[in-house]
Amino acid sequence: MAGGPASIPPHLTAVRDHSRQFADFAFVYPVISRRAGGLSLGVNLNPDKRCNFDCVYCEVDRRKPGRADRVDLGQMREELTALIRAVKDGRLGQDPRFREAPELTRAIKDIAFSGDGEPTLVPNFSACVEVVAAVRAAEELWDTKIVLITDAAGLDKADVKRGLETMGAHQGEVWGKLDAGTEAYYRRVNRS
Repeated sequence: MAGGPASIPPHLTAVRDHSRQFADFAFVYPVISRRAGGLSLGVNLNPDKRCNFDCVYCEVDRRKPGRADRVDLGQMREELTALIRAVKDGRLGQDPRFREAPELTRAIKDIAFSGDGEPTLVPNFSACVEVVAAVRAAEELWDTKIVLITDAAGLDKADVKRGLETMGAHQGEVWGKLDAGTEAYYRRVNRS
């Protein structure tokens, strides 16, 4: 697949580093995602590290307190706009984290709700989606998807359904994780 995950060298530091911290931002972070096929801007809806699972492979250190106890929509908007503009003017490619492969920072493949926990647990999910959709439109990112990376536990919540409708109107995709095919393996891996 041209331009897809196969074209991104897995050995690059920028590809292996999926840190959810960038500059002094609290909610938004850039990663080179093989799954997205390039630059993904993450939106961390769980700065409080809230999650319904305790997966054995999780990289989040829940022993340390989170950076914030709620999502500040105004700050999230400002951070996302600033990061998009850093991509557009080439500053992101100059960041030490991406200096090894600045060409991978030139096009935003997606804006993904992901981070330090399960995004659908945030009480104002639909408002978060509306902010991202508005910034995407204001910055004219017509080819950029809005993605929800989820364990699917909260997809039946009314507010999440409203957010998913907004995502659907803006090239939204839901990437649900499936870790287990049996109840026993699920309990061993996800430890809900």
